[in-house]
Amino acid sequence: MTDTTQQLALGGQKIVEDLRVLLKDSEEILRLAANVPGEGVDALRDKLGAHVETLQSALGDAQQDAQRRYRTATVNTERYVRRNPWRSIGIAAGVGFVLGVLTAR
Repeated sequence: MTDTTQQLALGGQKIVEDLRVLLKDSEEILRLAANVPGEGVDALRDKLGAHVETLQSALGDAQQDAQRRYRTATVNTERYVRRNPWRSIGIAAGVGFVLGVLTAR
């Protein structure tokens, strides 16, 4: 996995975690606002409820997209290893050697 791919994966995970926190906080605010009377508060509750639904949908979409990309990467890696077994062994040996040299220092 390249540095860019790792950074994108970490960025995606961060976005999903941020969405979860935002969703949790929004649900808590909506729950607390349910007991407050008033016309302006009703509009706020409706708007916040719509945002919670949107966040739930976005979080579900982000999770599905991450799962799809993970499965695609897994299938492509397995396909490559099956088509190029010796090259895969060579790459693994090379990576192991480099990590061994770096660890020994």
